[in-house]
Amino acid sequence: MESGAVAAERRQVMTIQINLNQPPFSFLSEQQLEWLTKRLDLVFFAAGAVILDEGDVSPGVYIVYKGVVEETDKSGQQVFSQYGKEDIFDVRAVLESSCKHRYTAIEETLCYLLRAKDFIQLLDESSDFSIYFKTDLGTQEELVDQRSNDVSEFILARIDEDSVRPPVYVTGQTSLARVAAIMEEQKYDAVLVRTARQVGIVTGTDLLRATLLGDKTKQSKVADIAQFDLVEVKYGDFLFSALLKMTQHHIERVIVTRDGDIVGMLELMDMLSVFSTHSHVIAMRIEQAKTMKELVVAARRLEVLIDSLSTQGVKVVAIMELITTLNRRLMERAFELIFPKRLQKSVCILVLGSEGRGEQILKTDQDNAIILQNEHDREAVQPLLQNLHQALLDFGYPPCPGGVMFINDSWINTVDGWVGKVQRWMRSGRPEPMMNMAIFMDAEPVCGNRELFVPVKASWQTEALRSSMTSAWFAKPALQFETPLTFLGKIREDHGTIDIKKGGIFPLVHGVRALAFEYAISDCNTLQRLDKLQALNVLDDETTQGLKDALLFFLRIRLRQQLESGSDNPGLTQQLQLNSLRSVDRSLLRHALHRVKKFKQLLVNHYHLENF
Repeated sequence: MESGAVAAERRQVMTIQINLNQPPFSFLSEQQLEWLTKRLDLVFFAAGAVILDEGDVSPGVYIVYKGVVEETDKSGQQVFSQYGKEDIFDVRAVLESSCKHRYTAIEETLCYLLRAKDFIQLLDESSDFSIYFKTDLGTQEELVDQRSNDVSEFILARIDEDSVRPPVYVTGQTSLARVAAIMEEQKYDAVLVRTARQVGIVTGTDLLRATLLGDKTKQSKVADIAQFDLVEVKYGDFLFSALLKMTQHHIERVIVTRDGDIVGMLELMDMLSVFSTHSHVIAMRIEQAKTMKELVVAARRLEVLIDSLSTQGVKVVAIMELITTLNRRLMERAFELIFPKRLQKSVCILVLGSEGRGEQILKTDQDNAIILQNEHDREAVQPLLQNLHQALLDFGYPPCPGGVMFINDSWINTVDGWVGKVQRWMRSGRPEPMMNMAIFMDAEPVCGNRELFVPVKASWQTEALRSSMTSAWFAKPALQFETPLTFLGKIREDHGTIDIKKGGIFPLVHGVRALAFEYAISDCNTLQRLDKLQALNVLDDETTQGLKDALLFFLRIRLRQQLESGSDNPGLTQQLQLNSLRSVDRSLLRHALHRVKKFKQLLVNHYHLENF
């Protein structure tokens, strides 16, 4: 290591050869960055040199400029990680006063050293810089996203007094004429109707329909036309949550409550100035569509919406919720246009896979199935299913290569037929039926008579059937693909790429699915399943949060590259181009993959998979 005098002389003329315009250094002000560059020492380590050893008091934080540093235990036998260009180590040693592992230069290595006292000073001066180093993967990712994308008000704005209209009440005995006058006076298009037992709502449109199209007169009581099934949001919730509920329920206003009391109404038109997105336009186009061609136009706008939301920095979990809602409503409207009303009540359309879990963003393969109320409807339904399948193709959903689609006989059944098939899958103990069961476990009803799905889902949630299934066989596919990490803890590349679905997403999702099955958790969404597993003490708090953070990171980084790919079907792209990732994203990716690797070992221990 250079002497302090030599280093001091060098830093007067040294040009910093690392990128300080990316996190965590981009969290610093220009003045702080200038101050930082004047305090960096460039130090050299020969191949094999021990930079830090277990128990050492670290002189500061190292940033690799050139070469490779390996983190091991004191013996050097257990390798924890490797650090390359622009990677940072060992912050923990500075924060905790001593080093827990050994750091060795694998080859001739140059590092910038930021002295401990200078590093601590920056932590004290910059809250974001401090948060980045003192928090977990999820918080780091969120912080990086916020600074990188200038997060839009779409996701940050909350329901407050500025966005809520104070409630205007009328009694149930008020005449329609008087209600219309009150709306005109207050410049409101809706009022709340209070009766002795409940509170409802009436809109201007309701008044017109009742008097012009219905049998009501101007003197009729408003309670006769009020709607009492109010949709509510809580004061302080995100505005996004209100928009999501409006989209789900096909309405343009929601009631706002605080501590159980109504404090006002939130209207769609009042929200539009807050949002810099056109999701409401797509939702309205879907609702108003009278032809399949109009639905295709709405469907083709979804990718533009996703790109816009991603660019604005909207969190991936929020994008998933919104797109899932729009996708399902799109499919439901197509179903309503294609199926006659009689048959709509006699079938139930299921979406499977990532769409069933509510984790699909860009369009991927069609994965769906259908439940028939009566076998004799099969012949009448099949040509309609072909039309619905074609509609999905027109929307941009490619066919499933494995044939998991309702146009194939294997995925059409009556309630009893599905119950019997589920039982056979669960008792088989063979890989293919097990994977079919895994696919079907993520089923969510989206069209038709949803009650048909209730006994089918119950068929795999009985303890007797669960105990008859070989749990180890069900969980085993989570180990099917290797985690793309080398023995030394670096990301293992294949011509500069990794398959993020095989290496990260699938083992995490399927492992959680296996545990959810074992513990009779009915939720389909992976994040919700993790919450339930945590509540049951199956997974500890740290593991749960680590897996949630890892999954959301995988989905976010994949979405970013899919949108940049320019592919005709970007949702089918699973390869991450590592050379296009920022240093901070490579670091976050490595940490997320380590979470998955650790989780897979948990599954091995839990299900005794070492013998399979």
